[in-house]
Amino acid sequence: MKKTVTLVLLSILFCILDNSLMPFLQIKGYYPSLLFVFIICYSIISDTWSGLILGIFCGFLQDIYFCNSLGINMLVNMLMCLLANRVGKNIFKDKFIVPVLSNFFISILKGFLIFVILYILKQHIPIEFVLYTSVYNGIVALFMYKKVYKLCQKDFMIKNWRF
Repeated sequence: MKKTVTLVLLSILFCILDNSLMPFLQIKGYYPSLLFVFIICYSIISDTWSGLILGIFCGFLQDIYFCNSLGINMLVNMLMCLLANRVGKNIFKDKFIVPVLSNFFISILKGFLIFVILYILKQHIPIEFVLYTSVYNGIVALFMYKKVYKLCQKDFMIKNWRF
């Protein structure tokens, strides 16, 4: 229960920071998504279902604020969390280079998928938005991954098996 409350509160906090503080830290009109970086870092470290559910919940939070149509961010975040979890199963999680690079490439993939979906819906965003935001997300992931890793090592975040 404590794990769920912690993840929900952190997700809401990062959503609020994304929409209130991050626009003030923009460079050339582009700023990172703390919420997306958090869910990708968490998905790399955690099990499949935890990352998947967190991705859907955070996608819902992003859809409430950003899109006219509900579900785009939920779908794309769900797919990106599954991909991040697959990456996390094949790496040493205590090292941070591969997760940070994965975060960068997954951010590019998410941006491209959002671009394609919005293009189909006749809502256009500039393609350079994808690259600049992904670079910024990669920089933020440098600092965030170790913190998320330490959080996931806490006793209340680890699922213990009881027979």
